[in-house]
Amino acid sequence: MEKRIRQFIVAPNEDGMRLDEFLALKIGRMSRSKANLCIKAGAVTVEPFRTPKPSMRIRTDDVVSIAQTLSQDVPMYDDVRILGETDDFWVFDKPAGMAVHPTASLFHNTVTQFVATVLKKNAYVVHRLDKETSGVLIVAKTPEVSTRLGAHFLDRSVRKRYQAVCYNARGAYFPGRTLDIDIPLGFSGFLLPRITMGPGTLDAHTSVTCIGIHGEFALLDVELHSGRQHQIRVHLALTGTPILGDKLYLYGESFYKAWCDGENVPQFTPPRHLLHAAHLSFDWEGRTYMYDSPVPDLMSAVYRSELTETMFPTEYARLFRT
Repeated sequence: MEKRIRQFIVAPNEDGMRLDEFLALKIGRMSRSKANLCIKAGAVTVEPFRTPKPSMRIRTDDVVSIAQTLSQDVPMYDDVRILGETDDFWVFDKPAGMAVHPTASLFHNTVTQFVATVLKKNAYVVHRLDKETSGVLIVAKTPEVSTRLGAHFLDRSVRKRYQAVCYNARGAYFPGRTLDIDIPLGFSGFLLPRITMGPGTLDAHTSVTCIGIHGEFALLDVELHSGRQHQIRVHLALTGTPILGDKLYLYGESFYKAWCDGENVPQFTPPRHLLHAAHLSFDWEGRTYMYDSPVPDLMSAVYRSELTETMFPTEYARLFRT
């Protein structure tokens, strides 16, 4: 996602201000708490160089710079990797932040538009990943191939494995623990169009293996045996271990709606939910195809961090409980 650098020179009347107060003063709709998070996330620099801290006292003629993310519809085409290509399909490593299909707010920053703009072809999507989910994605080159590949997903002959970082505050996971989650799902909640999933009548089966733990975080290997909307996210939330950064299933519908509406909600770390489509394998035309995508640096960095205080403010965080 494209960023811009904004710079501010400290005026004599601003000498001695705290760095977080200075940023909140200079940038509209930025609270001190949001400025605090930006500083801790490494988005702020101060010249002459000192290590930025929210409580740092700035001085006249200091140059304060902050990297800011621009509109979500800025194309991320340079971040798309092609993992494989045949006469029938492409396999992409989709970056987090890029949608698969155009939406009401996104057109350019989509996989279909990447194919049209960069590859000069038509895209026929076989399956989907949420915008914030990164990883392996198949796109067919013709409607016929899309239909045939889609049938493989429907008959559950495609193997799909993900990695996720979840909140493990109650110690549900420990290294090597396996769990089969077999909770039928359906639409729930009040958001329109209907987005939120919860307990329902549609068969949904997810297998989870804990790779490791760090503090209150667990790194999970997850295999899907069905393909319901938001299945991994809601299954983990329903069993009390929601994915870090999940604006809907960790912070709740009220927060998610406010965030979608562009309201000045708190900005947390991480900036997106930590779910990654790491592996996809399937049989096609007498051959087995297997594709892997490495876990993004953000997921590894957050998993090893100690950011629980900024990730889970009590006024928003809530866990599903069985």
